[in-house]
Amino acid sequence: MSVSFAKDIAPLFTPGDVTCMGRHGVLLKDFAYMSVPANAANVLAHLDGSRPPLMPPGGWPAANIKAFKSWIADGYKP
Repeated sequence: MSVSFAKDIAPLFTPGDVTCMGRHGVLLKDFAYMSVPANAANVLAHLDGSRPPLMPPGGWPAANIKAFKSWIADGYKP
């Protein structure tokens, strides 16, 4: 199964996530921004806790992390 940004990834980000990260220049719902490998890797590191601070507080469910990693592995499909 192919994972797409618009259908599978963007909806996982809450309005609070978007607002909070947007203050730091991270455009979570913007495909052009998120499809840059370095940007996606940075977001993933905050989502999985490998780079503090953990985003969102309390972390993402494992299924969401898996979907995000699949989207990256599938080649950042729109």
